Amino acid sequence: MTVLSERLETFTEEVKKQKESLIKLKGVKEQLEKQIKDEEDSLVNLQDEQKLNSQASLFMLSEIVERRQNQLDVIQSIATSALQQIYGDEYSLKFDTFEEQRKDGVNNFRIEIKIVSPHNGENMETGLLNERGGGLIEVVSFALRIAALKWLKYNGPILLDEAWKSMSNDYKIDQVVQFLKEVTDSTGRQVILVTHMFDKFGPEADNIVCITKNDGVAEAGIITYQEGKENEEW
Repeated sequence: MTVLSERLETFTEEVKKQKESLIKLKGVKEQLEKQIKDEEDSLVNLQDEQKLNSQASLFMLSEIVERRQNQLDVIQSIATSALQQIYGDEYSLKFDTFEEQRKDGVNNFRIEIKIVSPHNGENMETGLLNERGGGLIEVVSFALRIAALKWLKYNGPILLDEAWKSMSNDYKIDQVVQFLKEVTDSTGRQVILVTHMFDKFGPEADNIVCITKNDGVAEAGIITYQEGKENEEW
């Protein structure tokens, strides 16, 4: 009986140890299951957040593209209006836009300015720089600046230094003068123009400041435009 009792006691002790071990393993199992559940919930949350971020990114991108196009349309319309007033209704300005993706994955947005004008009974599209006359480039440059200032809601003065100096001295410069006058009248914006074309801009100027140089000293004085005296040295 003694040997049997000892074996039973040993067996009982071993069962107790195994039971304690199983309890510990069950605790570990439950802890691991909880960690797995927490990780799965976290993964689902991350996936949902990533999906929302992706949708937000696409929405913002579409908004940016739409607003950019609207802004380009406004600028294009203003510049076209200026061209048509000076060169005729057959002229217009258009933007060719390009969206390219570089190797690093970043989008590269480019704009090319095109001038549409009549040629042999058809509309001809050309670039601006090195393809058109200096006068037309100056007209487009000024129109684009006016459009950009309007877009930026800038209402301050504009300073022009020898603008349209490349414009041929014919009816087109007279149209430029009228266009400039319309800009000032419609916007109420002050334009300060430095020019030698006194005979063209003088009749429409509100104030004329004549700068002369005497013995190396510059002097400024207010003068009044008088028809017939445009070619006098001043």
